[in-house]
Amino acid sequence: MDRHPFGNNIIASAGYDAQRAVLEIEFAQNAQIWQYEDVAEDLWYRMKTDLYPEEFFGYYIRGQHREVRLH
Repeated sequence: MDRHPFGNNIIASAGYDAQRAVLEIEFAQNAQIWQYEDVAEDLWYRMKTDLYPEEFFGYYIRGQHREVRLH
C-alpha cells in the first residue's frame, strides 16, 4: 500500500487500498498503525486534501468504521 506523508503531530502517514476499501493510518505520537475497514474511496481523497486531515479523520472515520491495530 502506498503511503501519503501527512507530517503533522497526529497523522504521520496514511495509505488506502481501493480493492479492499481499507484505510491504513500511522499515528505520529506512538508510530502505531491502524486499519479502518469499509472506508469509501472518496473519504480517502477528501481526507488527503483537507486542510486539517486529523480533524477530518476524527469526524468521518474514527468511530465510524471498524478498526484493527496492526502495530
